[in-house]
Amino acid sequence: MCVQTIVWEPMVARDAYGQPLYGAPTSYRGRRVYKFTRVPSKGGDPDDLSESTIWVLGLPDVDYEDRLYVQGDLPPHPVIMSILRYPDETGDQFVKVLMGKAQ
Repeated sequence: MCVQTIVWEPMVARDAYGQPLYGAPTSYRGRRVYKFTRVPSKGGDPDDLSESTIWVLGLPDVDYEDRLYVQGDLPPHPVIMSILRYPDETGDQFVKVLMGKAQ
């Protein structure tokens, strides 16, 4: 079911121009599904639409400014809109990340 390789690159710093600098990539098994999903916005703004969902089998400490994509995808990569962790009876097993448009 999760046959794709998901690549996570954590943002580690910003350069002198404010652009993000990313750390070493780490690979996980996972899956991307293209499906529009309504994502609540912060601060009372209108809701946004997520274009795809990436399920990561593993527990990377994904943050909103990190880079997450399927191996082989060409830049620009989509932005992270929402990060969800669902525990089951044995604890956390995966991370669900709602992705926006590529920028």
